Amino acid sequence: MNLKQALPIALVSAAIGALVGGAYVHHRDRAGPAPLAARADAAPAAAARDDSGDHGRAEAGSPYPRYLALGNGAPASFEALRKRAASDPAFLQDLLQRLRNDPQPDARGELLALLQAVGGEDVLRYALSLAASTRAQDERAGLDLLGSYSLERAEVREALLAKLRAGGDAQREVELIRLLTPAAVADEDAAPVAAQLALLARDPDPEVRAEAVFQLAQWAEPGQAEDALHRALLDPAAAVRSKAINAVAGSHARSERLKDALLAIAADPASAPGDRGAAALALQDFRLSRAEYAIWKRAQARADAENGEGG
Repeated sequence: MNLKQALPIALVSAAIGALVGGAYVHHRDRAGPAPLAARADAAPAAAARDDSGDHGRAEAGSPYPRYLALGNGAPASFEALRKRAASDPAFLQDLLQRLRNDPQPDARGELLALLQAVGGEDVLRYALSLAASTRAQDERAGLDLLGSYSLERAEVREALLAKLRAGGDAQREVELIRLLTPAAVADEDAAPVAAQLALLARDPDPEVRAEAVFQLAQWAEPGQAEDALHRALLDPAAAVRSKAINAVAGSHARSERLKDALLAIAADPASAPGDRGAAALALQDFRLSRAEYAIWKRAQARADAENGEGG
């Protein structure tokens, strides 16, 4: 895998979204931990308690809420809990077990955020064991934890690939594909990921195809991804075409047929305005003949006008 490809195409997609009104932009939603009513079944260390009454603000330099209510009547400082979990193996194991067994979604959300912040080998091993479980709740928790680890880790890549190879419902596959965030790895390590994504780029479900081709452009070499990108630009599903446009814009894949497909989208009044604008933006990285430049210029002017009207 070319190390330059480790920069996610999502950054390019975000730029397209900022420049073109209505362009499809892929965001991975990660909601922060929600407040949780104090519960009587846990007792954090006394050092984790803070009775200053300043419950709403974040601690200086911390991206997390100042308090996390994992205590038995007193709010607990997120940072103090994190430090304790990082230094107290028994406390960490208790948190891991609670993540597996606590039935309350809000409690699990706070535990997940805390354990993701702690990280480390113990959390990774537990995440891998949960992800391999046949119990849906355990698998979900394991995959959520694995999402905080880089795919430079072979065991993380293999766990996700094993899940994808096993198949499942479309929504689950989409979630798994989104976890395949690009990483700077050797070509030999990237190849199995690219191969699996290439298969999924032909999946019957359009959402699976869309996510697969988007990630494939980040994992495969440009020449290897070109065929899938071209097919996706011509896909009957709008979601697949939108993802393909952004994927081309963020990759180094360039060919005459990719250019022709983008020109057709940019010039087609039936295309979604966001797709026309995104295609016009992507074409800026292609060499254009005078006739092609004229098509692009008209498409860009229309996109600018539509963007101005939307603002």
